Amino acid sequence: MQGMKASERLRDQVAIVTGASQGLGQYLSCQLAREGASVVMAARNHERLAAIEREIEHGGRHALAVAVDLRSEEDCCKLIDTTIQTFGRIDLLVLNAGMATYGKLEELETFAPIRDSMEINFFGAAFPTYLAIRHLISSRGQIAYVTSGSGHLPMAGYLGYSTSKHAMNGFFEALRLEMFPHDVNVLTINPGDMYNDDGAGRSVFGPDGSEHKIDLSVRRKNDIPRVPASEVAARCVEAIVDRKRMIDLSPRIQKLATIARPLWPEPVDRRIYQIVTKMRSAFTPMIDAEDHHSVIDGEGER
Repeated sequence: MQGMKASERLRDQVAIVTGASQGLGQYLSCQLAREGASVVMAARNHERLAAIEREIEHGGRHALAVAVDLRSEEDCCKLIDTTIQTFGRIDLLVLNAGMATYGKLEELETFAPIRDSMEINFFGAAFPTYLAIRHLISSRGQIAYVTSGSGHLPMAGYLGYSTSKHAMNGFFEALRLEMFPHDVNVLTINPGDMYNDDGAGRSVFGPDGSEHKIDLSVRRKNDIPRVPASEVAARCVEAIVDRKRMIDLSPRIQKLATIARPLWPEPVDRRIYQIVTKMRSAFTPMIDAEDHHSVIDGEGER
């Protein structure tokens, strides 16, 4: 890791980061390692994970790449078991893996995008937490889960993604209460609107259920402004070190709409629909060009 400066704020801690092969997960892994943590990196792409592992090890820190598909309970068990066998403990579980979806219910050619996004975004976070919880209680560690503004506000046109993030918020908000007597911190990360500055692109499910990539670093007319995932990662690591309850980097208008919606539901809903429709229109030519197989999501990299 070029330019690494020694820091001991997370010395002797063991961190698991899911979705670590690109974007926010990649930068979180590297920055947690800079803070002295031993980092276990999980994702499907072993080649990319291995490259990040070598980068961290070259910087004098400890890392371990574990190729897993979080839709598989067997792979989730392998991830937790491998971590314990290698390092003997778990202090931090960063649940960053996820997939975006594109499409209103009427646009979906199959129900698969909703089912698959729930398997990856929700169960891919909840089940590893279930497997790791006794280790986190033992270490008085913490869980950091990456949610989205669409987990609070309904986002028309991103039905599967919004549904899965609502489920995540419900699960981890309840878990935060359950962990109170155990001194296990639960950190909610709302990364706001990001793009991958590592060139990997954004993984999404299209209306046909297929997985696609799109480059969110390209600013299109009617699109929203985005910040680099590397900048977001630095803010998230500070929140982890400080054991904060929440870090919310979403736009101010999204924060205000979340507060205002229970008070003025109809005008807020109308405004949300207008904004999301305009945002989606930025990608209409691309969608048409690829026979409705290109996809985009308004939230951060997962």
